[in-house]
Amino acid sequence: MKKLILIQNDYSGAGKTTLSRCMTRYLDHHKTQHQTLVLSDSEHDAAGAKAWIDPSSFNLNDLVGHLDTAPITVLEIATGLGDYFSRFYQGHELSEMLHEMGVEMTVVIPVTSEPDSHDAVVDAAETYSDNVQYAVAHLVTSSYEDDDETWDRSYAARVMDMFEAVELHIPELGFQAEHLLRAKHSDLAQALLEENPEEHYGKDFTKWYSRVESQIDSARTFLFGDDFVAIAAPPVKKSRKMARA
Repeated sequence: MKKLILIQNDYSGAGKTTLSRCMTRYLDHHKTQHQTLVLSDSEHDAAGAKAWIDPSSFNLNDLVGHLDTAPITVLEIATGLGDYFSRFYQGHELSEMLHEMGVEMTVVIPVTSEPDSHDAVVDAAETYSDNVQYAVAHLVTSSYEDDDETWDRSYAARVMDMFEAVELHIPELGFQAEHLLRAKHSDLAQALLEENPEEHYGKDFTKWYSRVESQIDSARTFLFGDDFVAIAAPPVKKSRKMARA
């Protein structure tokens, strides 16, 4: 069964692009066939994605065509377009269509400790109900000290408990890596597009991304489906000298 992973939260700065690019790097690392799409008013937002989807010309045939391209599709919905996609989903009765196409949908909602970022959770539950799976990705992007308690007390958390959502905890980037990003006039989302960001942003970045991969790996089957296939790297051939040692 194919997978559609929808990353959506109209709260600006929730971490949608960072999360999308982390998943893309994870799938690239495991050499798993996939595609990353961005629904946005600006083509600039689609850097690193396979395709930019312009909402002004987006239609059902476009979506079907994209879903036929790869077994795993990561679709990021840019800030401000959450309501647009919700109406698109309901208006075209996508729940039935995806079922007929053999596509399972998982809605991944990045949230921060800012209560306003939790509104997207309730909105998603009202739109998609129990026709999809849910995951909540907690990102540290604010000065709140007690992130877990802020979330645990929220109505959004109770809604996600009802739908048995999986939770991912994306760690905070280390100080040294943050300093190097600022020095290079870059940000985390941009760094994730680089081929070898670990070489440019130091051990802090390497440790951070290793922890991110562990979080994604812990929910791998849930996110990417039972048919997720990680192509292992070929075994290292020992030289004769090594073999004799």
